[in-house]
Amino acid sequence: MTAEPFSFDYKRTSESAFKEVFHAHLEMEFTYIHEGVGNLIVEGRTYPIGPGTLMVFHPFQLHRVQIHVTAERPFIRSVIMFDPALLTPYWETFPLLKSFFASLKQHAKAARPIRMLDEADPALLWMKSFHEARRTILPAEKQEEWMFFLLGLMRQLRRAELAKREEPDEQTTLSARHPHRAEQIMQWIERHYAEPFRLEQMAKELHLSRYHIAHLFKEATGTTILAYVTATRIRHACLLLTTTSLTVPEIGLRAGLPNPSYFCRVFKETMGTTPHQYRLNIQKSRA
Repeated sequence: MTAEPFSFDYKRTSESAFKEVFHAHLEMEFTYIHEGVGNLIVEGRTYPIGPGTLMVFHPFQLHRVQIHVTAERPFIRSVIMFDPALLTPYWETFPLLKSFFASLKQHAKAARPIRMLDEADPALLWMKSFHEARRTILPAEKQEEWMFFLLGLMRQLRRAELAKREEPDEQTTLSARHPHRAEQIMQWIERHYAEPFRLEQMAKELHLSRYHIAHLFKEATGTTILAYVTATRIRHACLLLTTTSLTVPEIGLRAGLPNPSYFCRVFKETMGTTPHQYRLNIQKSRA
């Protein structure tokens, strides 16, 4: 959870390296790629990404962006993150924007988080204009200006009808050799994360050897199967912490981490805070 319910980083640049782990967060995220080529892994699917790609992530969507960065080819992106609940009071006034926002969520559920957007598109110009103007925004105006910016962005994206310009599913995925296998592994984990993890069971059900399944997953995603299992469990734990009143031990059990002390340790290593404090922070931010 960020310190504020919204943030905007315009043209953030990585020139030497870019390392991102599988992660999920409470906020909704819009990331536009100005420069850089790589792959996006989200909800058990992989997609090629590059300049002009707009990625949309809803709260608690597990995802990872892979970009090969060099001095000649930096990774430049603009990142907007906000709590979608902030827009709820405005939907009655703007029903068309509400419908469009709901359609974004439907695309997220269908694992279609990418759209193509030209640098000259009004939505990008809107981002640039807000970036240039926000240094003059007074503290008392911040909340109102942010809401105006977000609603304006939704308006521009809706008018561009980006959903009609999505790249087809047949696009090359991140591993030309074994994309379907890596995706099968991620989908298997999503079905079994609450159970004790056994590599032998997974390998048997997917008809692969233990060595082969571990090797191809690391080759395709850049991380280990165990790290992905942990990220999946923590994502589900965060969701339960924010949407239920279950106790921390019960949440750990449902997330596949039945030992309370181990669950708390892994959660803190991943999220930077304890499960209890995470829940309190979310409750405070929504108060």
